[in-house]
Amino acid sequence: MERKPHQGFTLVELMVALAIAGILLGIGVPSFNQALMESRISSQYNAMVGSLFLARSEAIKGPGDVTVCPRKDKGSSECGGKTDWDNGWLVFLDRTSVQGESEANIDLTDEIIAVESAIKGANKVIAIGSPTNSAGDAEEVAFVRYTQNGGTSWLGGSVLVCDTKRGSASSRAINIVLTGDIRRGRVSAGNDAPRDVFNRPISIYCPEPT
Repeated sequence: MERKPHQGFTLVELMVALAIAGILLGIGVPSFNQALMESRISSQYNAMVGSLFLARSEAIKGPGDVTVCPRKDKGSSECGGKTDWDNGWLVFLDRTSVQGESEANIDLTDEIIAVESAIKGANKVIAIGSPTNSAGDAEEVAFVRYTQNGGTSWLGGSVLVCDTKRGSASSRAINIVLTGDIRRGRVSAGNDAPRDVFNRPISIYCPEPT
């Protein structure tokens, strides 16, 4: 019986194949990482938009104000401060809201409606608001509160989802006007970063990668 010889790769063929694989890997991995980061920040943006829409809807039909506040820590059912948004956030029926308070509080008569988990991928969430018509008075805030008429407790504000890996041009701005309408911040001519409700580039708050 005739026995057929087995043929394998030569050393040159193997080296060529490895070189091609290395090139394809070098092209594919950065593209995959970019897609992953884009998917992550889009998901975080949509989660915040969904929470704000829920808060407004429940405030209009409910018996009291509805507040969105950062979680005190990643497993907490308490509201934290203005720098705690990365821990996730809570949406709750705020029957005991206090005018002028700097941080929201969940009391015994309040009711938690929704809980959002912590931000992933080192991204940051920042909420800014202004109690007056002057953009210069805007500062970081510890909650977004909707009243029963569908409006907010501020005259203007934005929630920013900052992409810390790619910078402000890849970040998101959720702009909330006095009437409570929620709008996505857009890029204006000659600028890379989206603009907040005060028409400022969000690079003011979102850090650029180093």
